[in-house]
Amino acid sequence: MQNAFTTLRIVHIALLSGMAAFNIVSLILVKQGFPAMDESVQRAFQVVCILISTVCLAAGFQLFKKKMMAARNSIESGEKRMALYKTACILWWAMIEAPGILAGIGFIMTSNYAFFALALFHLLVILIFTPRKANIIVLLNLNSEEVKRLEGVS
Repeated sequence: MQNAFTTLRIVHIALLSGMAAFNIVSLILVKQGFPAMDESVQRAFQVVCILISTVCLAAGFQLFKKKMMAARNSIESGEKRMALYKTACILWWAMIEAPGILAGIGFIMTSNYAFFALALFHLLVILIFTPRKANIIVLLNLNSEEVKRLEGVS
């Protein structure tokens, strides 16, 4: 069995790296003079991005919290609770990353650095929610035997 803590961390790093790479590519495209869209369309797109960002962050955190508490309060094995927690994390990260990618697209389309700042904000939020083994153990009420099994130690 693989180390479940490491696996979750790898998924997080992959999402974080992908988003960082997309932000770098968007910056390169804008610096090379990618044609910008009309100013009136920019304003409307800014409002859409901010609304989507706000809704995704608020709803995503509430979903994460609900699913995380369900995992914590579950009477299932540590492996099942960890699987529930992993699902909660991936959903939460997706709800953070999607509006960040949309902001990056807005940056490419408009060359407006407000979009780039929003994309960086979402990157920072994903970074803040890095999974930490000690926190997971506490959050899921894992005992030492469950931790060993999740680490892949027999």
